[in-house]
Amino acid sequence: MEPDTSIQSLALLKPTTVSAIRVAAECVGTFLLCFAIYAASSWGRLSTGASSIAVALTWVFAVIAVGTLFGKVSGAHFNPAVTFAAMFTAQIGWLEGLCYIVGQLIGAIGAGAAVVYLLPLTGENAGKVWLPGAVNGFDQGSPLHDTLQQYNLSFNITMAIAAELVACLIVVGTSVATLRSDGREQDGHVWKMAMAYAAGAMITYPLTGAGMNPARSTGIALFARGKGLSADPIQQLLIFWICPFLAAAVVGLVTILYHMLLDNAQTRLDTAPETPIDMPDVLLNNAEAEEDNFTDESNPELILDVEEVEVDESANGEKPDSEQPSENNAEVEPSQDKQDTQVSHHKADSQAKADNEVESD
Repeated sequence: MEPDTSIQSLALLKPTTVSAIRVAAECVGTFLLCFAIYAASSWGRLSTGASSIAVALTWVFAVIAVGTLFGKVSGAHFNPAVTFAAMFTAQIGWLEGLCYIVGQLIGAIGAGAAVVYLLPLTGENAGKVWLPGAVNGFDQGSPLHDTLQQYNLSFNITMAIAAELVACLIVVGTSVATLRSDGREQDGHVWKMAMAYAAGAMITYPLTGAGMNPARSTGIALFARGKGLSADPIQQLLIFWICPFLAAAVVGLVTILYHMLLDNAQTRLDTAPETPIDMPDVLLNNAEAEEDNFTDESNPELILDVEEVEVDESANGEKPDSEQPSENNAEVEPSQDKQDTQVSHHKADSQAKADNEVESD
């Protein structure tokens, strides 16, 4: 794999210059991301419809595109909650993180201003035709408020908080897990973040319009106020800051505790005794006892067992293998008798021949 020349080039610059470049990347990236979301949720929904799938796909495509552009420069945060969690887990410095958040807010506000300025607003419809899907809200500010009102239903603040909190936990947790210790992105960071935002959008869009990002919620809310919406987005904006930062704090705390447990386990492993001298007496005694059990000579129980087996065999009338005649011995004995008989017959014949010769003389 070829070395990343952009990272090497940044390392040659002054730290303040590098920070300025990263903040600028966050500002521009957040502008592009929010502009895509605002546009797709306002005039874009007239052709695609206001559906969770359409909004989720918008998040996916926008995060992949913008993250590919600026991911290697700034880590592709584009979200104050993500940056706060990175600050909490020391993946980015506090001063640089605050500059990130300021840049993200500037980018989101610029995107909100551009989209509202481009919308064809008139005195008759104002923003009620375009902006309900772009702003974040609950109850009367929910994208499905008009549909639910037909059945005397509404999404209250409790449902909004629960949905936003879960979605933000997914987004922020994925971001912290895919960023390096120095805040740079790991391989696959952009794709994983796109999937996390898609999952969060599927959960939250019907209830709140898919916030998950304080900068995204703030940028459009500032310019949608007074445009004829059923609910003032500024008045409902607070929960879209509390939920993401609460999720960031939870993720940061869990990450810190997790690393503390790992460090503690590693410390115990490094300080574990390496020689038997440092081991406790109880462990030494157990080790010696186990070693004795596997030594036949020093284990009287094994010797006893052998003697008992021999006694049992003698009691049953069985002879040891050395005392029992083998099949070879049984075969040898008849052949030996046969040889003795032949020798005796030969001697008798010789004696008879000798007697006959004496008589003939």
